[in-house]
Amino acid sequence: MDSRLDQGRWLRIPGPTPLHPDVVAALTHEMVALRGPEVQGAMARIQEAAKKYHGTTEGRVLLWAATGTAGFEASIVNLLAPGDHVVVTTAGAFGERFADTADAFGLNVKRVDVEWGEAVTPDLLKQAIDEHGDVKAVMITHNETSTGVTQDLKTLGRVANDAGALVIVDAVSSAGALPIDMDENGLDWVLSGAQKAWMCPPGLMISALSPRALDVASKQTGFPRVIWDVPTMAAASEHNFHPTTGPMTHIFAFDAALQAMEAEGLEAVFERHRKLGQYFRDGMERIGFEILAKPEVRSDTVTTFYPPEGVSASAFQAKLRDASGIEIATGQGAITDKVNRIGHMGWVAQPELDATLEALEAARQE
Repeated sequence: MDSRLDQGRWLRIPGPTPLHPDVVAALTHEMVALRGPEVQGAMARIQEAAKKYHGTTEGRVLLWAATGTAGFEASIVNLLAPGDHVVVTTAGAFGERFADTADAFGLNVKRVDVEWGEAVTPDLLKQAIDEHGDVKAVMITHNETSTGVTQDLKTLGRVANDAGALVIVDAVSSAGALPIDMDENGLDWVLSGAQKAWMCPPGLMISALSPRALDVASKQTGFPRVIWDVPTMAAASEHNFHPTTGPMTHIFAFDAALQAMEAEGLEAVFERHRKLGQYFRDGMERIGFEILAKPEVRSDTVTTFYPPEGVSASAFQAKLRDASGIEIATGQGAITDKVNRIGHMGWVAQPELDATLEALEAARQE
């Protein structure tokens, strides 16, 4: 995998991430017929490749012109009705956003709260489901981008399945980098945004739906829906186009990204992220930074850490930017200026992480 060391200014935030060069080239594609052979060919390739990265053979992958967060709303209006009981894992800012969205749509929401830096356990989830009763859906943030915590889809999905609940997963910072295994884990709607491990610009919301989710969406009348209507989108997708004017440039970009990932190999992509995640965390601890997430649940795509003592996260961000040109992020929600975050997903290799660790060590010592 090529390095980004010739860029002069390195983007190491948790998203958007650096664009793969094939994606950059695809973004210059001239406009073509929106239901012509070029678009249909790209859509057909995307369908097959994206299904592999979601770990599904029977499910469908649908694309909307939107951000990842739009998937919260799309999943709710297609699968649920006002007043339905749902349980949401809230282990950070994005879990809270998912719960807030469910609240806004009039769902009966029970949050499973844990200290930021920890993950929701199967026992906690089961307790919440039992207490809430008649739970129609469980909403799980797979990789909590605000804390650098990865939650266990296998065990949490099993608990939700045992309760007969639909399983809706925010995989915005995990899809394309971490195994999801939709079919094996009994997941029904997995949503993500193109701007993270997929190595594309923001603007494309990717959702993988199980056959059960497709069936529920075809019958659910709880909310009015037009743009987010799954039956309409699925019917058009059968013919490899959009029911309205599709986001063609983003489709070409996503197609290019997936072809690059296919050339590397699915397991190789997952293994690269696993190795780089461990490498970066080891490096951070070696140079003296404290990582927020507990060791057993640390993410392979984003690391959240405390800045040097007595320095705010925003001040440390600015210091590193001014000294090295490397851009990192601050925290979100309740820990906005208490932690910094660094992304290591998508088009990334060890040289970039070495350069980042070197710059962090220098900034810490000044």
